[in-house]
This record gives sequence, structure tokens and C-alpha cells, in this order.
Amino acid sequence: MIRYIDQYKNEIVNKKVILRIDYNVPLQDVKVKDDTRIIESLETINFLLNLNCDIILLTHLGRPKTEEDKKKYTTKILYSYINENKIFNTDVEFLDNFNELVFKGGKIYLFENVRFFEGETKNSLDLAKNFAKLADVFVNDAFGSLHRVHSSVAGISNFLPTFFGFLVKKEIENLTKFTDPKGKFTLILGGAKISDKLGLIKNIKAHKIFIGGAMALTIYKQMGKNIGKSFYEDIDINDLINNPKIILPNKFVTVDDNYQNKEIKEIDQVGNEIIVDVIFDDDQLQDIENSELVFWNGPMGIFEKGFQDGSMLILASLKKAKEKSRAFVSVGGGDTLSFINKNLSKQEIGNYIDFVSTGGGATLEFLEKSTLSAIEYIINNVKV
Repeated sequence: MIRYIDQYKNEIVNKKVILRIDYNVPLQDVKVKDDTRIIESLETINFLLNLNCDIILLTHLGRPKTEEDKKKYTTKILYSYINENKIFNTDVEFLDNFNELVFKGGKIYLFENVRFFEGETKNSLDLAKNFAKLADVFVNDAFGSLHRVHSSVAGISNFLPTFFGFLVKKEIENLTKFTDPKGKFTLILGGAKISDKLGLIKNIKAHKIFIGGAMALTIYKQMGKNIGKSFYEDIDINDLINNPKIILPNKFVTVDDNYQNKEIKEIDQVGNEIIVDVIFDDDQLQDIENSELVFWNGPMGIFEKGFQDGSMLILASLKKAKEKSRAFVSVGGGDTLSFINKNLSKQEIGNYIDFVSTGGGATLEFLEKSTLSAIEYIINNVKV
């Protein structure tokens, strides 16, 4: 059973709480570029502060492998950003050791990057026990990390009473609409690699699956079509070729080696160019517009270089689906969110999208399996 913090106030009030959050935010020039994930944690943090808890925030940042990486991915970057912008309306103290903390009530600490500590990604229980010594209670609100059974994500549950926060609750409630769909459900997938999403494509209960981006090129390559110098994966996906649920784009935006001389072509017209964007026809987009549930993960093209015609058409179809069919529309994935934030203001987003998932890989795993690896681990190992 998933235990949420609002149901167990008496077990949390006046306690030192380890709060595992996912502050693995985009960085630019060693500064926070997008604080969406930080802002999304505020509901849980404010709830715990109102219960007079001390909070020790645990997160990873990036994938540090060398000593040089530690300068680039230290959570001191987050610490500075949070304090300078008064995110929590109270100063945060930085913490990088396992010394016992004296309870003060309403104090917030930000711990150093958990991936700096040996054994984190291997779910070392020795490391998890060291984390657990800092607090009385463990609250997990790191939805974007719940597909990883790591020490700070799952292992701590062996040593402390464990609960889940409001972000996890919100994600599960909204994503469950797609794992058990009531009405016509269309899944839209883009991005580079289809190998990461094969399980999702095969297991999702969608009525139609739009596949764009370089994922579509991998399928066309398997079909024997020429895709020029474009990226594709050399994997066996024959079972997808005749899948009646799958819809592939009919038009392709091509450029030369210098990303110049943009043209729109059908697949049989592609020569030695690079395909940088894919476009679905109006009649294909009708399937999206007539849907009652729509989930989108992954842009259709290299929007960072300005090739976003295909993604803009998908975005317009989401709005029409909400207007025509009153569809429930959700999006997820870092690149998808970057595209949306580039093209829509925060005020406009609600006209296109009902729910933005913060999860990335965790979102896709939940859509495929209706659960997540760390959730199952915690349920089976939690100290009550």
C-alpha cells in the first residue's frame, strides 16, 4: 500500500524528516536553467514545515563520474539558487556529512549530491543506513527517480517509517488515467531512440500510437526505405511494422550537411540528406483531435536548431482535442517540456495541456507497468 503524508500526520509531526526530492534540474553555465522540479516540491515541503518538521533534502544532480564532475554537479549550485531566490521563504543550510542533527523545528537542510557517495546507485544499505541516521522519518517525493532502486530513493525505507509526498500522489493519480483508459487514448512518441520505448509501445493500452522523430526513421529503415544520413538505431523491430495501432509520418523535413537548404519530402524522395523533422498529415492528426485521452512524449524534430514544424502541428492538435473532445491531455519528458516552454507562456499552457509530468523515464515506466521499481521495493521493505 502506498502511504501518503496527508494520511499520517501524527507520525510525522515534530520529526526530523529526510525528504527525497528530484532536483536534477537543467543547468547552463553551472547555474539553474529551469526550476520547475524545485517549485513542484513546494507543496510537500510547506506541509512538513506546517507540521514543525526539520527537513533534510536529498537529491542527485547529473551523473558525476570524475572528481572534475563534482565541481559541475555539486548541490551547492542548488543551495545558492534556492537561497538567492528565497524559494522556501527561509534560508537553507548546506550539509555534507552524517553527523547527528539537533532538532530545531522548521529547519531546512540541503544535502550534497547523493551520487557523490559510494554505493548510491547500487542501493548500498550501508549508505542508506547513514542517511537514515539523520532523521526519524523518510518521505519520498522524487517521482522522477522512482524507477531507480538507489540508496537514497529506496534503501532508506529499510530503516525509517516511510511515506510518499504530494508530487508522487499527483503523478500517480494523473498517469493512472492512461494505464486504465476510459475512452479513446492516443499516445504520441518522438525523440531519438525507439529502443528505450519498445516495452511501452508493446504494452500500453492505447488505441493509436503516433511515432515521430528519429524513432520513425528507425522503423522506415527496417522497412527498407532510404533515410539518407539521418540518425537511426540498428535494432530488430519487425513486429512494429504491421502493427495497426502505429501511425507513421508521411512527410519529412530534410537539410544538407550544413543544416541548410530545407525541403519537405515524402520518404521515397529522400536522397543523401539529413532528416531533421517529421510531419503528420491533417487526416492523421484527426486521430489526435478526436481522442479523449492524449499523452505526448518526445518532439518530432530537432527543435533546438529551429526544426519544429512537426512539433507545432502536434501542439495545435492537442488544443483541438481539448476543444472538440474535451480530452484530458498530458505531456512528459525533458525535451518535450523544453519545446513547450520555448513556445508557450505559463498562462497559455492550460489551453493545450491538463497535466505536465515531471518524470521522464519514470513517467514512461509507469505508463508501461502501472507501477515503478522503487515503489514496489518500498512497499515490500518499508519499516512500519
